[in-house]
Parts: sequence; C-alpha cells; structure tokens
Amino acid sequence: MDNEEPEVKGLSNSRFASIIFLLRLAGIPFKMKKKSALYAIYMILAISSTFTAFVGMFVDVYIHRDDLGHSMTNIRASIAFTNVIWTFSFCR
Repeated sequence: MDNEEPEVKGLSNSRFASIIFLLRLAGIPFKMKKKSALYAIYMILAISSTFTAFVGMFVDVYIHRDDLGHSMTNIRASIAFTNVIWTFSFCR
C-alpha cells in the first residue's frame, strides 16, 4: 500500500495567509526561509520608528506637562504602544 502524506503545507498557508501577511508587515519574519535585504531594511526602519515614537510620546508629555489634556492624550496612546511593543517583543 502506498500511503501518501497529506498536503498540510498548502492548507496552512491558505488558512493563515492573512495572519502571516500581517506578521510580516509588522516586521516579524514568520515562516520565511531567507530574508531579503529589502525586508531587513524594512524591519530595521519599522522597529526604530516604533521605538522612536514611543520615546517621543514621553518626551512630549514632559515638554507639555502644563497641559493636562494633551498629556493624558499622549499617555493613553503610550499605553497602547506599550502593549504593541510587548506583543512584538514576545513574538520576536
């Protein structure tokens, strides 16, 4: 009897193609055998701009500490950024 292996790779790619695309778009090289130079540059730029924006929010809160509404808006956004950075670091 000839037992053939089922096509699992094609099935997983078709089911999770959108999630894999979103992870790659976020800079996480998920299910990639070889990273291209362009993708490596994109990852560096995406990670550095995210962390720069995160630090910039705290600097902006420090500069505009007299305006409570402006400071609370930045703090609220920085809490979301903290969650995103934590998830990104966990997935890396």
